[in-house]
Amino acid sequence: MSFQKLVKALLFTLLFCQSSRAADEEDIIWGVNSSPPFHIFYGEYKDLGFCDALVTAFQRQLPELSHKIRKLPSRRITMLMRKNKNLCFPCLIKKTNYNSEFSYTETTHLYQPHGIITRASIASRIIKNYGQPVVFSQLVKDPDLRFAQPTERRYGRLQAVLEEHLIDSDNFSFISGDNANVNLLTMIVNERIDYTIDYSSIMTYYNETQSKRSELVFLPIAEYDNEFIEGAVGCSNNEWGRKAVNQLNRVIPQIKTDPDFQRALDKWMGNNRPRTN
Repeated sequence: MSFQKLVKALLFTLLFCQSSRAADEEDIIWGVNSSPPFHIFYGEYKDLGFCDALVTAFQRQLPELSHKIRKLPSRRITMLMRKNKNLCFPCLIKKTNYNSEFSYTETTHLYQPHGIITRASIASRIIKNYGQPVVFSQLVKDPDLRFAQPTERRYGRLQAVLEEHLIDSDNFSFISGDNANVNLLTMIVNERIDYTIDYSSIMTYYNETQSKRSELVFLPIAEYDNEFIEGAVGCSNNEWGRKAVNQLNRVIPQIKTDPDFQRALDKWMGNNRPRTN
């Protein structure tokens, strides 16, 4: 290698290292993924998801901090966090055993629990055989109904039921890729699968963005009776992440009353959604 090429290579390496170090020194690094209506990357509602609004609210309340947004698949976000790379993931579910190693902020908002989303014709059969609300631990044993879930989604304590009765069976599928949660609903409408578990807000988004309203039905699950799910920001469990959580916690009271964030929650969850105050 010539001296000139060696100098160029060294300069490139130095600039790359400085760039990587500068990125790591950002006060808050947000990892976001395409998952409407949490984060919306495309279409009529671009950047109008309720987690988009949450990130924007934190930026507005903490202007003295530097904020960087990294668009990544959700699997990569959690992988990087588990490797203690500096990253915060908005809208994670608190108190779950599969993400217990992360550092969490105080609760930012509440979700109504997951329910079953299916076609109207299948819904009547499920209600007849498994009640309303549906006893999920019995439904998963039905040998004739096909279930699918996004690769990176997990469903709290219901996940153990899925893993015991459905995963690795012919009636189970993982769906990957951007907007997998929404694409699943198209698969249900087209009768490629029969049901999934998700929030009612996913169905709201789906109906809002289709040319005609679907006949999808949302059924409450008995195992979640009278429970709400706590949403929060999860950060890497290292010194940087714990500092980021402390910074974010300072403005949680303002976040809970931020008008734009509250409007986004109302838009996708409905005015009757559970509230933190």
